[in-house]
Amino acid sequence: MSDIRAKPTNEAQRALLALVGNWQQTYNEDVARMIHDCYAPDAHVRFTGGEARGHEQFMRVEQAVLRGCPGRYMRVDRVLFAGDDVAIVEAVVLDRARPDFLSPFCAILSVRDGKIVSDHTYLEPERWPGIAEAAPHVSPGGLGRA
Repeated sequence: MSDIRAKPTNEAQRALLALVGNWQQTYNEDVARMIHDCYAPDAHVRFTGGEARGHEQFMRVEQAVLRGCPGRYMRVDRVLFAGDDVAIVEAVVLDRARPDFLSPFCAILSVRDGKIVSDHTYLEPERWPGIAEAAPHVSPGGLGRA
């Protein structure tokens, strides 16, 4: 993680910061491990324009995105806490194949028992690499919908 400003004040926040670090590392190295290690089995992932529920659907979405952009990776730039169970993450997706590409996003991660149960990720879908490949696996809805 690059410039994390989070200053944990207790053990719960230290664990939350460690989870964010593992989330970034596994996103970049092994998306299946990211989903298994970082997300609860019934996690609800909502993002601009769509959503996924549970490991199976989320895995289909992530695998499709990776097929569309195999060189993508995440850089976490900032983490803030909202209590002991919510991390607000400012990050960017980059692409090894296109050094000039970047797509900033913000994720609000709610955690229970050491796993992400709710992920609200605000992004620009048209800039998200591989999103077209993931569209068939996404449920309608998501953030920004009434």
